[in-house]
Amino acid sequence: MNPDGSFVDLRLNRQDGQNQESFWPSFTDIMTVIVMIFVIAMVVLLLRNLELVNQLRATMEAERTAMELAKVTGEEKESLALKLYTAENDISMLRMQLMQMEEQGQKQAGTIDTQHHDLTLLQSEKEALQLLRDQLNAENFTLNQRLEKNQVALLKQQQALSETQQTLLSARHQINQFQDEIAAARSDLKSLESEHQATQEQLNRLQQRYSNQAGELLSARVAERESGRQLSTLQTDFERLKLKYDKLIRPARSPAGHYLVEVRYTKPDKQIIVEYQTQDREGYAPISQENLEALLTDLKAQKKTGLYIKVIFPENSGLTFTEAWSLTSHLHGKFDYYFQEGGQEMVPVLPGIQSE
Repeated sequence: MNPDGSFVDLRLNRQDGQNQESFWPSFTDIMTVIVMIFVIAMVVLLLRNLELVNQLRATMEAERTAMELAKVTGEEKESLALKLYTAENDISMLRMQLMQMEEQGQKQAGTIDTQHHDLTLLQSEKEALQLLRDQLNAENFTLNQRLEKNQVALLKQQQALSETQQTLLSARHQINQFQDEIAAARSDLKSLESEHQATQEQLNRLQQRYSNQAGELLSARVAERESGRQLSTLQTDFERLKLKYDKLIRPARSPAGHYLVEVRYTKPDKQIIVEYQTQDREGYAPISQENLEALLTDLKAQKKTGLYIKVIFPENSGLTFTEAWSLTSHLHGKFDYYFQEGGQEMVPVLPGIQSE
């Protein structure tokens, strides 16, 4: 306060002579500094914004590239998945064909064993007939020896008769005895000759009968083998023609656009084990055949696009070709979209399946 009790005048532009300078130069300097700071800040912000814009553009370009790469990768993944399903289906068909060939080989081995057994029996019959022929030949030889002996004896008796003709009067009684003996010997000789002839005719008939039976049996076996081979060839040709016909008139079977259900069959023992998984549920789960068909019936009613049934038979599954073909045909013919659209419903009798 002033000595007079008044307040001090704090105004800078008072005209009392104490402060004669104007405040405008200072204000101008302050405002200039503020403007320069503002301009510098704006420049820094603009540079920062340009850098952020460049980073944003680079990020957007990277995102676009990543989206394109993801799209291409997804398409390639779908294509590879389709190829994988097709390859697995082909592997299953080849495995079934391999089981069919193994069964055919076993059947052929059984046929060969049967033929070998029949051949052994025929060989035994042949040996028996040869033994009988040898016996008849031995009897014939014995009869011939007896005949020769009788002829020698007859010659001797004839010689004795010629010698005794000189002593006819004295040896008439002996001559009569000799004549009786000669007549008996001739009778024996005729009976032996008739027996020999009958035995020879019997041997000839047996040999002829054996030859006829062997020829007929061989012809029958050749005809049977040829008929079986022709039937197998015709069945194979029919299946191949049917597959070719189906491939010509219809597109290839593919899981694209259809609901995938994978069913796996194994037979470690006498019972068949069933496992399944779907495209919405990964991991195979055991199930009985009745529950599997009920599940597939529900899915078939729910999925309007149809079901793609993929039947899998692992290596060393223990199933025969007939069992594998029966299971595959049953599921495909009853639930698979491809066979439903083609009207080829096949529901064969299923073998024994273990319920889990």
